Amino acid sequence: MAGAVELLWWKKRQREFSREKAEEYFGPVREEERVFLPFQRVELLGVDKKGDLRPLFPQDKWPRNYPREWKNLLIWGDNLVAMEALRRGVEINGERISLAGKIRLIYIDPPFATGADFSFKVPVPEEWREVCGGGEMLKEPSLYEELAYRDMWAGRTAEERISSYLSYMRERLLLMKELLADDGSIYVHLDYRMVHFVKLMMDEIFGRENFRNEIIWHYRRWSNVANVYQRMHDVLLFYSKTDNYVYNIQYQPYAHPEYIEDTVRGIVDGRLVRLRDEKGQYIRRERENIGVPMHDVWEDINFVQPTASERLNYPTQKPERLLERIVLASSNEGDIVADFFCGSGTLAAVAEKLGRRWVCCDMSRYAVHVARKRLLDIEHSKALGLKVEDESKRPSYGKPVRPFYVLTVGNYLLGELSRPERREEMINLVLSLYGGERLEERTFKTLHGKLVRENRKEIIHVSEVDFPVTLPKIDLVVEEFKNSPFYGDYELVILGWDFGPNTFESAENLYRGKGVPLKLLQIPPRTSIDEVLKSEGKSLEDFKDSPPALPEKVRERVRFHEPGFLRVRVEPGREELEVCLEIEHFWVRFPVKQKEMEDCLQERMKGVSPFHRRRYFLPLIDYWAVDWTFDGAVFKHDFVSFRLRKRKLEPWACHRYEKAGDYRVFVRVVDIFGGETSKEFTIKVPLKGKKVF
Repeated sequence: MAGAVELLWWKKRQREFSREKAEEYFGPVREEERVFLPFQRVELLGVDKKGDLRPLFPQDKWPRNYPREWKNLLIWGDNLVAMEALRRGVEINGERISLAGKIRLIYIDPPFATGADFSFKVPVPEEWREVCGGGEMLKEPSLYEELAYRDMWAGRTAEERISSYLSYMRERLLLMKELLADDGSIYVHLDYRMVHFVKLMMDEIFGRENFRNEIIWHYRRWSNVANVYQRMHDVLLFYSKTDNYVYNIQYQPYAHPEYIEDTVRGIVDGRLVRLRDEKGQYIRRERENIGVPMHDVWEDINFVQPTASERLNYPTQKPERLLERIVLASSNEGDIVADFFCGSGTLAAVAEKLGRRWVCCDMSRYAVHVARKRLLDIEHSKALGLKVEDESKRPSYGKPVRPFYVLTVGNYLLGELSRPERREEMINLVLSLYGGERLEERTFKTLHGKLVRENRKEIIHVSEVDFPVTLPKIDLVVEEFKNSPFYGDYELVILGWDFGPNTFESAENLYRGKGVPLKLLQIPPRTSIDEVLKSEGKSLEDFKDSPPALPEKVRERVRFHEPGFLRVRVEPGREELEVCLEIEHFWVRFPVKQKEMEDCLQERMKGVSPFHRRRYFLPLIDYWAVDWTFDGAVFKHDFVSFRLRKRKLEPWACHRYEKAGDYRVFVRVVDIFGGETSKEFTIKVPLKGKKVF
């Protein structure tokens, strides 16, 4: 049966079973496809640009065996593609990095088959509550996040979904084994749903002789009335790559330390007695009782509490003490540790504090943003690697983050929607939702539809599902548009599922004032489209030949919107050659289900002064940074400001240049939904008067 999950062994069936017989009947085990893509964008943090990119954390205080040229890696994208790039070796900002056989420890916390996805809830900012209400706003996943989740759990039945999950995990675990050092280890964090399936698969990949422990993490939480025993533990599967692996014994306190003697016992005349020295005094222990070796049931670490200083309100956040124990046990200072489902970045934070190098990756853009903020604020978090009797008195870490790259790898390329044979249906579906119709002339390569309504005349391009819109792609579409009979009477509209980094601003700057009326709009999330299709009783097959007309009230339920709007004002500072920048206005489209909130705020901003407008748009900004001397390749922070529970956002930034000249400035803004908006411009220093960009 297709998609069935079955464990086979000798004598289970009437006929003899062996691996050879299985391959004869089912065929050989499928070779995993390896997708290699370079990293598309590079951002460098944790350095002082004024000192030749000197680390903010003084290198003389780094661990002795921590390479001084190393930079940690935080990667946004599919971990399958990222791991293959790291395995083969990839060039990052002129540095060649290859990690095949070099990672000492891998910890992963993959999805548990809970039915969750990449959606997340954003609390309504306090500044908005008194004027437009409170509550939470649901951010739906992007198309690429959704494709990743669907590929992980594809199938109509439970058996098919389990098979899909195991295939997803197998191809990634195979790569992780290649990245592990020969003396390395891997911990896989699961719960009761999938742990038994994954255990058998890891026996096959790593060898059951390399299985070390099944660790039970027992935690406490509020109990619910149920007809089963309360589920209050997760499982960590601990494997090594070989029988020679790094393991530093961890100790736990005695259960009853008051009964532990500080004297030495021995056998005298066949009896166990306390030993005395030559003076008749009891012999004392030379070192304190450090406890007993840690067992495989961990009951001393609880969930991240709501009031904990490390809490980030990330749904799958794991406590730092859990990762601290794993990192201390299975790695040494200067080793490389990795997490390819990093979520809020707990492993990165723990590794940073314990002097390990780290590599972290996640498909969720929001997760990578949370991890980046966490690392930039790490000096204010609690220290690790030391014992304290009272956790409330644990000192602050007090050190800045070491240099790390934020990288973007090629977006998710798989999934049914990206198959070439479905391309026509997807174009027709998007045109229907937008309100357009297919062009009668099918000779154009990039122009697909048009919309003529009152004062609107638009020619429409629908981007591919499996690749973000980039500047070279826009150039191709614009070139065909300029050579078409529509040029001069129509506006060009490019509808994209996602946009490459900085594409929106670069395209606007490139074509502004050049006679090309251009509009870039993002296609709504697939979940919103599915809701419309379901309510109308339609499927993708209904869009095979031409885009059927959908009622206006149906199309109003999906929103095509610009990636983001940012306006900054630049003016001379108080000192010579000083320049100050202010965010003058910012806006992004809200999720579909929060249209009323957005309309309310837009209405409130009408007619108010720019100063009072801040009250409404600044809460949209979660993080922003400036590179005052952008080199066109790597974004390096000169200034950064971001929100935390007790920190407000600064809308101003100032910088004093060393000498007069022309400088490229790059501004990047991350909104509360995890989306990024950027603006690049050139200023002439000393600046003469105010300028708006």
